Order: sequence, then C-alpha cells, then structure tokens
Amino acid sequence: MKKILYIFILAALFSAVSCAEYLEQTPTNQYTDAQVWQDEFLVESHLAELYAMSVFMINDALASYDGPSPSPLNVDYGTGAGWSTNLGVSAQGEGPIHATTIADEGKYSERGAQTNYHGTKLYGIHENSGFMRWWSNGYYLNRQLNHMIESMETSTLGKAKAFQAEARFLRAFNYFAMVKRYGGVPLIKTETKIDADEKEVYPPRNTEKECYDFIIQECLDIAELLDPNPTTAHASKWAALALASRAALYAGSIAQWGQVDLDGLVGIDADPKEYYNKAITACEEIMKSSGKGLYKGSMGKGYVKNLEDIFLVKDNNEVLLSKHHQGIGGGINLWSWDICMSPKPNAWSVGQYVHPYYDFVEQFDFVDGRTGKIARSVLESRSWTMDELWGDRDPRLRAWTWTNRYHWAGASGFPWGDDTVSMYRGIRLPDGSDYYDITKNVYEGVQCWGDQMQEMATASLYHTGFGVAKYLEPGSDCMTWFVYSTTDYIIFRYAEILLNYAEACFEVGRTGDALNAINQIRSRAGVAELGSLTRDKIRKERLCELCFENHRYWDLRRWRIAEDVLNKPHCGITYLLDWESYQASIQTQLVDGKEIKVRTAEPRFWIEFEDQIDSKTQDPTFLSYNYYLPIGDGTTAVNPNLKENPGY
Repeated sequence: MKKILYIFILAALFSAVSCAEYLEQTPTNQYTDAQVWQDEFLVESHLAELYAMSVFMINDALASYDGPSPSPLNVDYGTGAGWSTNLGVSAQGEGPIHATTIADEGKYSERGAQTNYHGTKLYGIHENSGFMRWWSNGYYLNRQLNHMIESMETSTLGKAKAFQAEARFLRAFNYFAMVKRYGGVPLIKTETKIDADEKEVYPPRNTEKECYDFIIQECLDIAELLDPNPTTAHASKWAALALASRAALYAGSIAQWGQVDLDGLVGIDADPKEYYNKAITACEEIMKSSGKGLYKGSMGKGYVKNLEDIFLVKDNNEVLLSKHHQGIGGGINLWSWDICMSPKPNAWSVGQYVHPYYDFVEQFDFVDGRTGKIARSVLESRSWTMDELWGDRDPRLRAWTWTNRYHWAGASGFPWGDDTVSMYRGIRLPDGSDYYDITKNVYEGVQCWGDQMQEMATASLYHTGFGVAKYLEPGSDCMTWFVYSTTDYIIFRYAEILLNYAEACFEVGRTGDALNAINQIRSRAGVAELGSLTRDKIRKERLCELCFENHRYWDLRRWRIAEDVLNKPHCGITYLLDWESYQASIQTQLVDGKEIKVRTAEPRFWIEFEDQIDSKTQDPTFLSYNYYLPIGDGTTAVNPNLKENPGY
C-alpha cells in the first residue's frame, strides 16, 4: 500500500487542535493511507497542512517561508531561490504587501531588501513574468487536495463528509486564485495517477466560464456540509457562500466588461445578470441566516477606534474566515505586517514599505459627505494643523492610514517628543523660503526633517506622506526580526458581503437594495449616508472600505478599467514645518524651580505636492493584455496542449 504524507506539526495554525495537544502525540513521520483516513487526529493534521499551503488566501502571497530552507510548497519560487526571495514573496514575510503596491492604493518604498514589484508597476507585465505567479504551486496544492477528497470517500469517520467539504472549499478557492489570474485553466478534479495516459497528464485549458461555473457550484454544493459555526480559522457554510458571492461577482463583471478570445479560454460569453443573481442569492443567505454583522464594538470608544478594532479583535462577529496568527515570534504561525508597515522605530529602520498615495487619500469624503478632493491652490495657500487637514475626514482614513503627528507608542518624534510620528521634510521660514540642508540637517537646533523621514531624505527617495495603519497592533514587536505579528488576517468579512451584494444588486436594477447596503457600511464608519447611488459611488466605497485587503487591484482588472486608472502618475505630499508657529507654540515655564519648555499649541505645516511619485521619468504602466497573466514558456513547453494568453 502506498506510503503518503508527512504531517507537519507547524501547519496546525488552522486546526482547532491546540499546539499542546499536537506535541503530546507519539512522534511518527509516516503512515499508510488506511491509517491516515481512519484517524481523526491525522486527518485534522493533514487538513491543517493544506490550509497552511493555501498561502494565496493571505493577500495573494505566493509562497510559504519557514526558515532558510524553502518550504515544500515553493514549487514556483523555491528552486534555486535564496532565503530573501522566499521571504519576500511569502505569506509570513513581505508577500502580503505586494497586492497593494501594484494597485493605485500606494507605492513600494524602494527600501526593502526582498522581492518587490516596482519594475512591473512601471513597465507592465511581459512574457514569462513571475509577477503574482500561482500556477505550479496551485497544481501542487491541487494534487494534495484531490488525494484527500478521494480518500475521504472510504473513510468511516463520522466527520468524513465535513473534512472532505473543507478540502473541496480549499480546492475551489485555489482554482479561484488561478482563474482570476489566467482565465481558463485545466480543471483537474481527480488525482492524476503516475501511470495515467498522456491526455490526462497533459490536459488542455478549460474555458474561463467552465472554471467560474465549477467554483461557484462547488461552493454552493458544500455549503450545507460545512459546520455553520466553527472557529473562524476553518471554512464554514458562510465562508463557502462568501467565496461563491465573490466568484460570481467576478464572473458577472467579466461577462459584462470583458472580451472573449481563444474560443472562450479567456472571457465569458453569458448573460452577466445570471452571475450577479447568484452573487445576490449567496449574500442574502449570509445576511439573513449567518448571525454575522458589521463589527461595532463599543462605540463609546469612537468611530476611529472601532474601525481599528475590526482588525485587532480576534474572531469578532464581522469575521467569516481568517488565518489565525498566534504564539511567540519566529514561526510559520505569525506574519510580518507590523515590521513592514509601522512607523519607526523598527528593526534596521525599515518599515513603511507601502506609502499610500495622496490621490488615494482624497477619495475619502468628509464626515458630512462633502468630497475629500480640495483644490491644490487652497491646500498650498496657508499652513495647517493636522486636525484641520484630517480631523473631519471619513474615520476610515484616520483609522487605516497614518501620517504626520499620528500617535504611535514609542514613535521617534523629534522635535516634539516620542509617541508621535514626525515626518516633515523641510522648514518653511517666515520669509517664505524653505530650509533643507542634507549636510547640516539643523536649523537653529531643530532638525530640518522629522525622524520618520531620515532614511528617505538621506537616500533621496520620495515619500507620499502616508503609511498603512490597518492591522497595525499597538505594542507589537517591531525590533526583533520579521515574523512577529500576531493579528489574524481576515479572508472574508461581512462588509465585503454587503459590498458584493450592493454591486450585484445595482447591476440587475435593484438600486434601493444596493443603496441600503452601502449606507449600512457608511453609517458604521460615521460618514453621512448617500441619498442616491451610481456605479462609480459603489466602486469608490469598495476602495475606501476594503483598502489594503487585496481587493483593489483585482477589482480594477475585472471591471476592465485598469488601463484608465493605473496608467497615470500618482502624487504624494511633503509636509514643511512652519517655523514661525513652531517657535510661537513653545513657552518657557518654571516648574519646581526649573525652566522647562512647554508646547502650548499644535505645530502647523505647509503642504507641497510631489507629482510622479513612483518615478520622475516613468509613469506606471498597465498594458492592454495584462488583464490576464502569462502562463509562461516553461509551462507551455512541458504541456504542449496549453495555449498561452493573448499578447504574450
């Protein structure tokens, strides 16, 4: 009987069984099929490994990193790759940041040591690109899932069907990760045997429509087999319906806005309303029966704190599925979000790997519903306090981004003390001139740039003026190394369900239902409700609510507007410390017989705009054929029955 499966204890992060319970088992490293599929503990252990291998669920990371040696998952990225490359694309390292840096949410800082997509953003995706590649890893995982799905047919365990349903969920999600990249891919639903004939070993691509239809139907079929109330680290009925709604929404968009080519390998020739209605049905079941809802916590803490806590309070009622991160640092059950995104101080003065654009920031309305877009001439006409600039904005902006004067415990904040971000870059003198001397770095004893900007200034790099605060955990360890963040990553949450529902309802003419869903989200955020709805308003709401959660880039692709939105320069802002108000805000007071300087007013700043913030010579480029990724010569050479996507 064939030997199978090494059971990886570290992969138990998705299992309901505790680490202690795992470690109490008798050590072993090899089992027969019969032993594995008749033992509930072993099945749970293997299922935990399959969850851990599904790294694409974590902001479309591409690989797994478990130390200097590549993970067995890294078929695409492990061969010959150094530890820095694997860390750079891994779910535990920098992999989760790239979906944001390739979109119009923000730019890469250009200071990270690991892989980044800056060149791809500037010059587009070309043949044989490894950008966002999920092919060999996807089929490696698919084979493991097919083996478990088939093997559970003969299991006598009482939970056999439920275990099998979870594996089917992961397989459907795995195919969704591939079809949104490549269009139609080979649908392999059974384990390919070693002695299979050539046709089975080298399958052609299914159509994009066949792939989406399979994913949607598979999710609907398994929904009733899954536990409706498991830990949020396991797929539930509601997670399956959430995936069905997301996949159906994508399929509807592609049917509505895409073009069919290669006899349907890319594009969907169908009535988009059929898919939108499937998305609506899945969303409605979640909305009516799941018991889930928008997290509101203790609103006595205010809108900003409540919005922060959506991503900090584990297993809150908004979460449908999440990847749990827990334990003590340095393991596969943690990730590196804090060290990548937080203000200084952090190890090696890195962090701030994603700089949100100012044109992203101005998408957030004022709380009374006024547009957040203010004429440059107004913004540059006078000095501002941070509260004047951002105090009346959509609380989601203040909760999910950080900027100058943002409170962060331990932040390097010279000249106004610790715990407050200092990121001005120059001093505006009373005569209107700017002082910025990179060699002396001081003006009358005051630094000419804030501590947060030191590395950017000395390396002559441009900053947008903003950082990512979503998921940042106060008190997190940013000084030791990567892989120390303990916040859970949310894969599906209720707000997305409302947004999927709103978009699908709008596209089939149910505008009232769509408006109600959008206003639930705005009301929770503390922003004025809308009186009417347009397609652009729905899309803007998705941008604001789901920012930095791996939706924006794929939304632009499925709507087929990436060429219009991404092929343009983006801008940032630079803060200049207003010297006159800075001096006036400091008074000398006598305390216990000693003279001390006390700040009596908020410092003021001038704003300057930094255009073409990605590059001073090259704007971002999204090519017309980049709506699908290249399969690659290496893959098509191995399987001659695969057709490459158009344009490559």
